[in-house]
Parts: sequence; C-alpha cells; structure tokens
Amino acid sequence: METSSYFSVLQRRWPLVLACLAIGLLAGLILTPSDPKGTGNQWTASVNVLPAPNSAKEFNLAPVQLMTDGGEVARRVAKRLNNPDPAVLAAKVTSQLNPNLGLVTISAKAPNRKAAEELASAWAQETVAAFGDSQRKTRQGQADSMTAQLDKLKADIDALDKNTTKRATLQAEFDAKRTQYTTLVGQQQELVNPLNDPKIEVMDGLKSTADSTTSILAPTSRPLRIALAAALGLALGLIAALMVDRMDVRLRGRIQLEDAFGLPVIAEVPRAPRRQRAGHAVLVAGRPDSPVAEAYRTLRSALLLTGPPGLAYRLGGTDPRQTRATAMPVRRVSDPAPVILVVSSKPGDGRTSTVANLAAALAEAGRSVLVLDCDFRNPATHLYLGAKPGKGMSEVLLAEQEIDLGDVVRGTNIPNVRLITAGAPAAYPAALLLRAGEVVQRARHHADVVLVDSAPLMYANDTNDLVQHADAMLVVARSGNLTADQASRVGELLTRTGVPIAGVALLGVDPTGAMGGGLKRGPRIGSVGRMGAVGGLVLRGRSGGAPTEPEEDAERPAPSWAKRNQLTEGEPESTEHGHGSQRTDPPAPSEDGGAGFRVQSAAERALHGGAGDGAQLGPHFDTWSTVELGSEDR
Repeated sequence: METSSYFSVLQRRWPLVLACLAIGLLAGLILTPSDPKGTGNQWTASVNVLPAPNSAKEFNLAPVQLMTDGGEVARRVAKRLNNPDPAVLAAKVTSQLNPNLGLVTISAKAPNRKAAEELASAWAQETVAAFGDSQRKTRQGQADSMTAQLDKLKADIDALDKNTTKRATLQAEFDAKRTQYTTLVGQQQELVNPLNDPKIEVMDGLKSTADSTTSILAPTSRPLRIALAAALGLALGLIAALMVDRMDVRLRGRIQLEDAFGLPVIAEVPRAPRRQRAGHAVLVAGRPDSPVAEAYRTLRSALLLTGPPGLAYRLGGTDPRQTRATAMPVRRVSDPAPVILVVSSKPGDGRTSTVANLAAALAEAGRSVLVLDCDFRNPATHLYLGAKPGKGMSEVLLAEQEIDLGDVVRGTNIPNVRLITAGAPAAYPAALLLRAGEVVQRARHHADVVLVDSAPLMYANDTNDLVQHADAMLVVARSGNLTADQASRVGELLTRTGVPIAGVALLGVDPTGAMGGGLKRGPRIGSVGRMGAVGGLVLRGRSGGAPTEPEEDAERPAPSWAKRNQLTEGEPESTEHGHGSQRTDPPAPSEDGGAGFRVQSAAERALHGGAGDGAQLGPHFDTWSTVELGSEDR
C-alpha cells in the first residue's frame, strides 16, 4: 500500500483512531495511581521482630518463627485487613530466623508498595500480640497447677499442726512441708507477675524494595505513564483502522468502480468541505471556483463529447474573448432536445445533487435545461434548485386530459434551468410512469437538454420504466456506498437495456487524489478505451476483447463514423432518424480552433444493425456527438 493510501485510510477512519486514543488516555488516568513511585509489578516489604529490651529473661526465638507461619496470625491479620481468605495472605508472607542476630525477619509481597508495607506491618504486629497472648495462657496454666499443689500442702500443714500429741515426731515433716509451701508460693507469685514473661517487639525501620523489572515496565512518572497509555491507544487505533479498511468490501477508487460496473468513470467529483455540504447547495452556481464545481464542468464536457446527438452543437454568435458568463447566445438545432436519465444504485449516491449541478453546468455553457423530477418516492430536486413544490409530474401523468407542460414548469434560482417537480405524493408510484414516454416526448420541446432524476435502481423499478424514453444514461455512484456485487449487478442491468451509457460520475473521492474531479489516467485496455483520432471520446460499456497491444506499424482501422463520412458525392445517405437525433454533416474546424466530431445516431445504429466497424467495437460501443468545443469546454 502506498503512503497516500495510508493517509486516505486515516482520513476515512479518523473517528476510530480518535476513539482508541481517547480510550487509552482514559485508561491511563484511571489505572495510574496518584503515587506511581510506590507502584510496580511486585513489591516486597520486610520487618524484623526481636526480644524486647525489658524482657526479664532470655528465651529462644524459634517458637516466634513457628508462630508467624501458623494459622493464628493469618486469621488475626485477615480480620484486621478485612480479607476473607487468610490462606491467600499467608501465601504472600515468609519468615526467617537469624539466631546470630537474635531476630526474626518477616517479609510480605504485594503488587504495590503501600499494600506490601501494610501487610508486613500488620503481620509483625499480630505476631507480637499472638506471642504475648500465648505467654499469658502458658503462665496462667502453670499458676493454676501450683494453686492446687499449694492447697494440698496447706491442708497437710494444718493437719500436722492440730496433732499436738505427736508434735515431736512430726516436727521434721512439718518443717519440710512448710518449706515446700513457701517455695511454691514464691513461684506462683512469679508466674502471676506479667513482667516476668518473655517479650518480643517489632523493630523500627520497615524496608520496601521493588523487583528489578519494575523500573523497565512501569515508568515512575505519572504523566509519562499517561502518555504511554495514549501512545498505546493511538497505535491500537491505527492498527484497527487498517484492519477495518482492509475488511471493507465497499468500492472507493476509480479502478474498483470501473472493474465492477464495467463502465468508464468519466468524472470524479471530490468530497466537498463540511461547511459546503450543509443544506442543498448547488456548488456550480454558489461556489463556481471550487474544485467540486470544476469537477461537474468536467462531467459536462465529457457528456458533450460522448452524449446523445443534439446535446453537443455549435455555439453561435459567441466572441472567443467573452467570458463564460457572457457567452450565452446559442443556435438551437431543429431536433427535439436530448434526454439524459441520471440513475444511481442506492439512496445517498448523490444522484439529485448531480442533476442540479449538471443542470447548472450545462446552463453555464449556454444550454437551456429542463429537469424532470421522476423520483416520486423521495423528491428533493426542488430543494436544490430553489423551486416551490406544487403541481408537477404526478398531476401530469395522472390527468385524464392533457395538461400543458408550460403550466407546471417552474423557474429556479439558476438562470436557464427550469424544473417540473415530482408533484403530489402518489400511493402507487410505479403506476405513474405508464404515460412517461408521452410526457418526456413533449418535454423535449421546452429546452435544449432534458435531465431526468429517477429513483434508485436497487430499491424501485421506476428507472426501468424510464430507460426506454431516454437517449443516454448517466450513472452516479458515491465512493464507499456500493459493494462490487451490487455495482456488477447494476452494470449488467443497465447494459441489457440497450440504451447508451455515458459513463459513471464518481462522487465523494479524496480531494487529494481527484485532480479536480477530471480524467487523470490513461485508458486501461480491456475495459475503457479512447480513440486516438477522436481525442477524448470514451468507449462506454464493457469491452468483450482481451487486452492487446497496438502494433506500431499496423494501420489502424478508421471508426465507423469516419468511414461513413467518406461516402462519394453521388452515394445517397440514409435519412432514417430516431427521435431526438438528426444526421448532419460533420462541421469543419472552427476559426477559434474548435474540433468537430461526427455522431452516429440511434437510428443509424439500428440501420447498420451492428454490421461494419461499429459491430467490431462490441455491442456497447456508443455513438459520437457532433460538437465544436468553445474555449470554455476544451
């Protein structure tokens, strides 16, 4: 994919990229703690427990270590920290006895520094408390045992003291009992005194260390963490945009549409800026210097070159030095006006806006244009041309008596452009077109060009009823609004009608690659071709031949229109003509350098019956228009 293609993808998918960037920023703000320096992948906090300085006697710390690993301390810590599972906490804590230093080291691990320090401190404090409770229970048990012994000794002493007759013989036993009693009383007093219990305490200086991977994977600065989250979101958005665009089967480029439709793209209209797309603006009239307006003028020139007979004719009485706005006088031909049916596949392709802008472009070139709004399901042409809704095509088609078209033709905001609106809504729009041929035939005498807006091909059958009354069709497609299957089906449907197809107007292309909406590439052999001698005339329809390379020395056969112009003076010419066309001699080159071209009419196509050179070009080779281009159309 080229660099420009990547930029086009980002231009189309920027909302997705922006959404992923916003998600990354939001995640960074929510998940990043206020103290990033205390947060890492894994933190370890350590604290020491050692005998208290005021302990009455020395003792072994091994029972203290055993107590730290026991379940009593874990239950106490879980209750203190409001954790329902003591086993989970016990798995995070380890203890180590250092007999040389006379202390027990308790270590706790947690995802962040605060949690690790809180767990280690709570474990050490609960160990001290549990050890103290254990010592008190032991002392109390020993004291209770000595009390029973003292009671027995006291009873023995009392019994000896009462036996006065044997005092002399029992004095020794009495003294022994007395001494034993005194000793036990002293021991009991020591046991009852809590100051004599072994004591431990938590050593000050809680230490916390982070794993070595923390400094690499987790920046210590909160803004840096948020920026990293935003960068990850942006990268995710770019990848998602490319993947979504790769999976998108809609047609966007010129080559894709030509391959799918089997028709040439004769004009590419760039996407207008958002402020110009508001409302129903006709940019050819409202912004004549915009790229969109120039693209529609390109479309007009392409139609003048490849359109039906009578569309292109010599401008009369025009000074080449005059501007476009003053070069209005024209010389009408005697034929009825040609009818161009503007069709599209789906709603939203820009068919109605194309009709309005094309009408303005033709009027700008000196043609009087009559627009027929035959989209009875969603009429909108009057909104673009500034005409008030009222009596229109539906009333004319349903009237029992013929209505003069002059009574329903309405003026518009664009000079030389008039409109017959769709009229009142009908319950069954398809029935309105039964008399469409008669109305279209009468409309030919009210302007130089008749443009017909129709309903979408894939959503209504109205267009199929109008096709037979048109001299040519213009297909409108919007970039990104069609799939290849839909375009291929529409192209085959239009080709089977037998009506000449001027080509495809592609709307909404990337302004950076449209080159003003005009033709920017040479022909692709096998689908779209140009006659070298004709200079700009486009071979429309599908080419049935395989791609071939022209031979340099071989003499190219002249097109059918050129051979017909080589008739001898005594050889009669055919006088059969179809409606809207009249065979005339090709005009000579004008003084201002205009080039004249010959047109094969619909009647001539029927007369030749596909024989001759026209048949060699394929069944969809359309006719040439007789045109002498003025300076504004070259």
